[in-house]
Amino acid sequence: MCWIPNSLTLSRLVLLLPVILLFQSGTAAARWWAFALFLVASITDALDGWAARRLNCAGNVGIFLDPLADKIFANVLLIYLASRHPDWIPLWAVLLLLAREFAVQGFRSMAPCLGVVISTGQMNKWKLVFQLIATGTTMTGITWQAAAYLLRPLTWIALGLALVTGIGSMLALFRDNRDLWQRKPQEMERR
Repeated sequence: MCWIPNSLTLSRLVLLLPVILLFQSGTAAARWWAFALFLVASITDALDGWAARRLNCAGNVGIFLDPLADKIFANVLLIYLASRHPDWIPLWAVLLLLAREFAVQGFRSMAPCLGVVISTGQMNKWKLVFQLIATGTTMTGITWQAAAYLLRPLTWIALGLALVTGIGSMLALFRDNRDLWQRKPQEMERR
């Protein structure tokens, strides 16, 4: 049964291409299907962690895959939307989020060499939620033009909140782990 959480995690990556291809087709029906698949993929983010805890099978693969799938799913969709619909998702905001991702991931990848594991904080989880809200409101607003006047400001608010929580969580991560810069690397096992 421990395959269930990891399968839910991987489904986000599997659904990414159909979401983009359906949305790009341009027909309203295909875009609604893209939005439906986007919702399914977004819900799997909550379900995979719940299933891992419920089935008591949290493991290294899931700990590695879940944040990776989150980052790929949310950021690739934002990049796609920013490249096609910059009036909804400004490219500069997506580039700031990506720069933050690289900085945090680089710092996190250094930590195990120093004997430390840095877990994902609550603000980082909120950043993902705001990114998904911005993506969902953009997809809905582009498809349902009558609601665009309401959804575009919601998209910008969600994107702004993603930036604030993302940069805030990055600064908190650096502050809380500032002692890592002074530590000596541990001897690593060679394989």
